[in-house]
Amino acid sequence: MGAFSPAPPRRGVLCAVLALIKVPGQTSFACVQEVRRLYGERKVGHAGTLDPAAQGLLPIFLGSATRLVDYLHLQTKRYRCTVRLGQRSDTLDSEGTVVAGGDASHLDAAAVQAALRGFVGEIMQIPPMHSAVRHEGAHLYELARRGEEVERRPRPALVVSASLTAFRPGPVAEADIEVECGKGTYMRVLAADLGEALSVGGYLSWLERTHYGAFDIAGAHTLAELREMEDPRRALLPAEVAIAHLPAVFLGPPAVTQVRRGQAIFLPRAPGGLPQGETRAHAATGELIAIGEVTGFRFQPTKVLA
Repeated sequence: MGAFSPAPPRRGVLCAVLALIKVPGQTSFACVQEVRRLYGERKVGHAGTLDPAAQGLLPIFLGSATRLVDYLHLQTKRYRCTVRLGQRSDTLDSEGTVVAGGDASHLDAAAVQAALRGFVGEIMQIPPMHSAVRHEGAHLYELARRGEEVERRPRPALVVSASLTAFRPGPVAEADIEVECGKGTYMRVLAADLGEALSVGGYLSWLERTHYGAFDIAGAHTLAELREMEDPRRALLPAEVAIAHLPAVFLGPPAVTQVRRGQAIFLPRAPGGLPQGETRAHAATGELIAIGEVTGFRFQPTKVLA
């Protein structure tokens, strides 16, 4: 997030995002509740749930910036994780009941990296029972808590890259991997499927999200750090961090007024030409006003924030 610096919004006017570090044991919902309390803002949401045992980057949206959550969902995420090979878990992670798999003593780093390459690209995954996917109106995790298991259809997922960063051999081996993936990719399923591809079984024993779109864990804060700040609003980032991949146009005061009303406007010529397609529009002050479509010189707002 090097191009963006914390810029606290005006008092009483929130349209901002927060790069939060969720620590193990916290739920994503509890993080949202605490942020509501810290900032006195009712309208708060997050992008990309992290399981209670997982840690890392959890982008939080405040005020009218909550309307941008769907745009972040379309961007890739990066994870660091550890996969235990030679054991299986009924939840595919360390929260479940772990049982023995096959002896992993024969595995080496080359074999694991070769198997990982088979999971790069567009793949199919079967959603785990302990997930928020719905089946006949109920979440799968609700059915799992009742001891029920239902048939799930494979779903497409995108793995942009997957690399082995460390390997610890043994009857139960451990593989540290880094993964960049798209929306709807289950790291638990990837870990279990990797174990099956190696014929020994596997499960996800540790997970940390390090990047999400333009968000980077290096510039994020824990709830404990926010509580210690004299003014936690100093940690807030401008809403456009969530849509940093979109080109920008800047509007004069009359055009800002029209766009706030949802009206289309014509943009003046610009050196090098205007961006085409989906674009973010800012006031001359830098305030994010809307997202819209540029066709030729015409800007049609599709989502007005201010």
